[in-house]
This record gives sequence, C-alpha cells and structure tokens, in this order.
Amino acid sequence: MASDVGKALRTKLLTYGSVSTIVGQRMYPDQLLQTSTLPAIVYTKISTERDHEITNVTRSGHARIQMDCYAASREGANDLAHAIRNTGICAFKGTVSGIYLGCTMIDSGDSYGTDTPTDGNQAYRYITSFDIKIHYWEAA
Repeated sequence: MASDVGKALRTKLLTYGSVSTIVGQRMYPDQLLQTSTLPAIVYTKISTERDHEITNVTRSGHARIQMDCYAASREGANDLAHAIRNTGICAFKGTVSGIYLGCTMIDSGDSYGTDTPTDGNQAYRYITSFDIKIHYWEAA
C-alpha cells in the first residue's frame, strides 16, 4: 500500500495547538463540502516528483501540497494560514504515519479567493491558499 504524504502532513499539522484550536479535526483532502463547519483546511497534492536511481524509482520524492484555509471572513482565513505557517513545520524533521518528512518549506505567497454560496444563503466562504513543498521518504 502506498503511503500518503498529504495525510502525514495533516497528522503532523493537527498536533500543533495553534492549528487544532482553530479547526479541531476539520482538515480534509481535496475539497470542502458546502455544509462543512468553518474554519477548516483543505489540502490537495498538486504534484509529486519521485527520485530515481539507475535501476529503479526510490522511496523518496518531493510533493507540492496546496493548503486552502477556509473561514467565514477574510481575516479568519488569513489568521488560519498564519497559524499553519508559524507552527514550526518547516523546522520539523521526523517520521509521521510511516513517512519521514525531511524538509518542509512554504513554497509560495498567499493567494485569496471566495467560495460563492450554492445553498441559497448569502454566506461566502473566504479562502487563503499557499503551497508547501515536502521532501520525504516512505518507510519500507
């Protein structure tokens, strides 16, 4: 079974009180349901580059993961993104969920958006997005 670097990142980020205090366990892969409670985080693996040897693909690679921070206000979405960036995740090196996270870095500036309501109400969801790049090794 293949390891999931996005799930490992989720697991690690939710160990930081500055993040889990804001979102609890509301960190989801790929998309957020219209009915989801805010604030919340969506993580999406944008790309993966595998390292190669002469005879085979190795267990190491580089993944780019987009973090989308959702909140009921622009300030709330920005505060959540700030909380993630300030966890110290870039200094962390260690094994999480069978994956060694060797080098993690914030790889883009913030971008902003809104999610238009589709359920008939006027409550927009504000999104602050940025990318994290992770160099990782999968366990044997």
